[in-house]
Amino acid sequence: MFDCILDDVSIFRDSLATISELIEESQLKIKKNGIELLASDRAVVAVVDFKFYAKNFKEYNYSSDISIGINLSNLLQVLKRVKANEIVEFHVSESNLSLLIKGESTRRFTLPLIDIREEVPSGIERLSFPVKVEFSSELLNDGIEDADLVSDSIIFEVSKNDFIIKAEGDSSSTELRLEHGKQAKIAGDKNAKARYSLDYLKKMIKARKISSVAILEFDTNYPLRLTFAQPEKISLSFILAPRIEE
Repeated sequence: MFDCILDDVSIFRDSLATISELIEESQLKIKKNGIELLASDRAVVAVVDFKFYAKNFKEYNYSSDISIGINLSNLLQVLKRVKANEIVEFHVSESNLSLLIKGESTRRFTLPLIDIREEVPSGIERLSFPVKVEFSSELLNDGIEDADLVSDSIIFEVSKNDFIIKAEGDSSSTELRLEHGKQAKIAGDKNAKARYSLDYLKKMIKARKISSVAILEFDTNYPLRLTFAQPEKISLSFILAPRIEE
C-alpha cells in the first residue's frame, strides 16, 4: 500500500514524542505532499495539527491517499530504538505497519493497524487569529516554567509594543515582558489577553526541539494556536481552548 525510507528519524521522533503526550492513538494520513495528523485529545481541549513533508524522506513511494490508525506511543517506542547512523524503511500493508531498521544489523518491528474514528471539534478550520507573536521558543519555555511556580494557568497579553507572559497565584506572581522589534515580532492591530492551561502548554513546549522560533496566535478569551515549523520540512501546531475565569 505504501513504502518510504527515512534516513534521519530525529525530527519525526521528536514530533511524535510531543504529540503522544496528548494523543495516544490517531490516524496518520499519507498524502502526496507528506504525512499528516489532525486529532484532538480525549478531553477535546487541545487539537494537534501535524505535517511532515515528503521532502524529508530519502524515498517516498506515494500512489494514493490512505489513512492508517496507529498507537503513537508504540510507534514512538520503536523509533527510540533507532540509532543515529541507522535508516528506517516503513512498509504499510492492509493490517500492519512494518519498520525495517538498517545499520550494522537489520531489525524488523511490526505494529498492528487499528480502527480509529477521529473526532475533531467542528469549526476548527474556521478559526481566525487576529494577533500573532513570533519569538524565541526558549523564551516561551522560560515563561511557562516561571508561571508553573505560582499557578496552574498562564496569561498571554499583547499590545502593539509589548508581549507579556504572566501568572498569578494566591500570593505570588510572575511576569516576562518582550518588546516588539527587539525580543518579539508582533503582528495585529489590537490588544488581546487570554488565559490557558499550563498542564497542556508544558507538554506542547517540548516541541521546541523542532524550531528555535515559536509562533503564537490568539485573541481575548479565544483559542490559542502555537506553531513550531521548519519551512518545507515540518509543521507542528497546537490549538488550545482558553480558560475562562468567572
